[in-house]
Amino acid sequence: MIELLASVQERQDCFDHLCTAWSSEYRQRGGALYCGKGCSGCCSLVVNCSFPEAMLVAAALDQQQQERLKAQIPHIQKAANSSTNLKEWLRSYRFEAGPCPFLDQTGACGVYAARPLSCRSLFATKEPAWCVTDFASLASNEKQAFMESLDRSAVAFPTHYAATPQEIGQELEEATLKQMETVYGFSLLGSLPWLVWLELEHQLSSRFTGGRDAVQQHLTAEGVTNPFLIVLG
Repeated sequence: MIELLASVQERQDCFDHLCTAWSSEYRQRGGALYCGKGCSGCCSLVVNCSFPEAMLVAAALDQQQQERLKAQIPHIQKAANSSTNLKEWLRSYRFEAGPCPFLDQTGACGVYAARPLSCRSLFATKEPAWCVTDFASLASNEKQAFMESLDRSAVAFPTHYAATPQEIGQELEEATLKQMETVYGFSLLGSLPWLVWLELEHQLSSRFTGGRDAVQQHLTAEGVTNPFLIVLG
C-alpha cells in the first residue's frame, strides 16, 4: 500500500506540472481561467476518485474536519438512497447533501495538497457564478447564450470546464486503478467523502489483503453499499 500511495502522489505532482504548463499556454492564447482560492463553486459537485486518493485525504484530516465529515455522511447517504438515476443523484447531492465537508470557514479547500485528481482537473473558463448555476432553472435562451459563449476549442462541451486537464486527470486516475488491481486483484472508486469516511470509520484498506470478496462482504454486512457512492471493480 505504501508504494501505491507513493505512486498516487507522484501522479498528482505530474498532473500539477502538466496543467501548470497547459494553463500558461492557454492564457498566452488569450484564454481566461477563473479558479481562485475560496471560490468553491465546484465544491458542491459530486466528486469521485480512486480509493488510494481518498486514503491520502483521510490521512490529512484533523479532528474537526473528521467531525464535519461524519456529520455530513447521513445526508450523503440519504441523497444516494433516494436517487433512482444518475441525473437525480447529481442534483440531490448538490442541493441536499451539502458542500464539500473539507472546505474551511473561508470556502477554501482544507485538504488542498491532498485533493484528488478529479478536483485538480476542474479549470473554469467562465466566472465562478457559473459553477453554482442551476442550469435546470435557466430559460432556453439563457442556456443557448451560455453554450454560444463557450470556447469550444478548450472546454469539455457543454460545460465551461477545460477539457485537457480532465483528460489528463482521467488517464492518471485510470493508471492508479490499474495499479490497485495489479496489487490487490480489484479496484475501488466512488464518492470522495464516502470513501474517506469508509477508511476512517471502517479502516477499509485493512481488508484489502483478503481480496475483493472480503471487501464486498464487509461493505454489504455494514450496509454501506450504493452504486452512486462506491464501485468495486
